[in-house]
Amino acid sequence: MISNPHEPSTLQNFVTRAAYLVFFYTFALFNWIFYLGRGIQSGSFFKKPTEQQQLRFAISRDRFWNLSKQPIPGFEHAFFKLRNGLKLHYITNKLRLREGGGDNNDSGNLFILLHGYPDSSMMWRFLLKEPAIPIDSARIVCLDLPNFGGSDTFDKPDATVLEAIAEFTLVIREEHGNACSEANKDFNTIIIGHDWGCVLAFRLAAEAPQLADRFVLMNGPHVRLALANKDRILAASSKIFQQFREAPRQNFGCLQKSLNVLRPLIMQIVSFGYIFVFHLPKIMVQYLGSGGNFFFLRAIARAEHGRHKDECDPQEYLAATLGPGVIEIESKTASGESYGQSVHPRAESPSETFWHQTAYYRNGAAFKRWEKSLETIAALYEIESESSASASVSPIRRRSSSSASSALFTDTYDGALKAPTTILWGENDLAVTRPICLEGISDYLAAGSEVMLLPQSGHWVGVEKESRAALAKIIGTCAAVPAGQELPTYMTKEVEQVYSGVSSVIRR
Repeated sequence: MISNPHEPSTLQNFVTRAAYLVFFYTFALFNWIFYLGRGIQSGSFFKKPTEQQQLRFAISRDRFWNLSKQPIPGFEHAFFKLRNGLKLHYITNKLRLREGGGDNNDSGNLFILLHGYPDSSMMWRFLLKEPAIPIDSARIVCLDLPNFGGSDTFDKPDATVLEAIAEFTLVIREEHGNACSEANKDFNTIIIGHDWGCVLAFRLAAEAPQLADRFVLMNGPHVRLALANKDRILAASSKIFQQFREAPRQNFGCLQKSLNVLRPLIMQIVSFGYIFVFHLPKIMVQYLGSGGNFFFLRAIARAEHGRHKDECDPQEYLAATLGPGVIEIESKTASGESYGQSVHPRAESPSETFWHQTAYYRNGAAFKRWEKSLETIAALYEIESESSASASVSPIRRRSSSSASSALFTDTYDGALKAPTTILWGENDLAVTRPICLEGISDYLAAGSEVMLLPQSGHWVGVEKESRAALAKIIGTCAAVPAGQELPTYMTKEVEQVYSGVSSVIRR
C-alpha cells in the first residue's frame, strides 16, 4: 500500500498529541499554582472560620438540607427515583399550591430550573423571593443535577445526565398534568438553565425539544458553537500567518494581525483555566476545593453577586453549595423519603463533593453522544403526537414541537436548537466570553427565539440583583399565559420595566 503524502503520519499524530498533552497539563498546573497563590496573597487561604461563622454555616446547612423543613418559604423537598435506581433531589412549591386550595389548585404552567457549577437548587433562593415570581399560580421545580446538592452521584456524568434530566422532566410533566383541572391540561412547560444547566439545556433543546415549549438560558456555552468559533479563528489566523511565513519582510504586519485574530480565543482559554485544573490528579483537585478553608469556593461566592457584595454570605453559600452534611443526611421528608446512599460519602467529605461536581468537566456531558432509551424516545414521540393534535384543533396553540418537525426538512448546523429559546446574557461575564460562546448563535436558534444582552450583569444572571429581577419578570410573564395559548415570543419590553439598558440583539 502506498501512503498518501498529504496525510499525517502516525509519528506526526503522536508528536501532535504529545505536544497537546504537555501544553494541557502544564497550563493546568500553572493555573492550580496561580489560584493557590491568589488565595495566599489575599490572606483568605489562612483564615480560619470563627465560632460565629461555623454556627452560621451549621444553621444554613440545616435550613437548606434538613428534609423535614422548608428550605425556602413555600417550597418543600422531594425526590425522584430514576429507572437506574438513583435518586434526584429537587425542591418544589407544591406545598404552597396545596395550601392555596381552590379550583386552580396545583395548576398553571410548569417551570423547571437547572443550576450550574458549583451551585445547587439553592442557587435560586434569591430569585424565588422576587415579587414577580408566581409562587401561588405556577408549578416551580428546582432540580439538583446529579453529583450536586441532594441528588445521587453518577460516577461518570456523561450523556447519561441528559437521559436522567429528560426522564425526570417527562414524569414531572405527567404528574403536573394529572394534578391540573381538565381546562388546564394543556399547560406550558419552560426549562430554565444557567452555566452547566444552560449547557445541558442547549442539548435538550437540540436533541429533545419536545420537553419544553420554551427554553430560557443564561451564560453557558453552546459547545458546538464554541468549537466552531474556535476552528474559524484558528483557520483565519493560520491563513494570515501563512502570508507572513511566505514573505516575512514584506508581510511582517501579518504576524501582528494573526495574533490579533487569536486574541479572543486566547482570552477564552485563559478564562477557562479552572477547567484545565479539574483534569489534574484527584488529590490536587480536591485540595483546590477544600483547602485553605474553602478559599476557592469563597472567591466564587464573592463573584456571584456582582456589584452587590453586601448580599454575599460566604457561610450560607458554602452550605448551599456543599449539600447536606452528616446531620442532615439522616433527615426524612414528611412522606418518609431520604437521601440516596451515594450522597453519604459527599456528606462526610467536602473534598469528595468537590471532586464529583467537577466530574462534569472530565466526562463529556457537554458533547458525548446521547443514546436515548426506548422509554424516552416513546415518551417524546407521544408529546409530539399530542402537540400536533392540539395544534390542529387550536390554531393559536403552536408547540415547540412544530419547530422540531420543520427541522426534519431543513439543513441545520450540528447542535442547532429545535425549540424556541430566550437567551439572557450578562455582558460582564469573565468566564464565558461573548466572542467564543455567543458569536454566531443566531445560526443555531429556532424560530421564535431571542437573545438579550444585560450590560450591568456578569455570569450569575439568576443571582445578581438586577438580572434576577429580569429573569423573574420573564417567569412571571410566561406564568400569566393561560393554558392552551402560546407563550410570548419576544419579551424585551417586559424586561425593560425592571432592567435598564437591556438590548435585544437577535430575533428569529
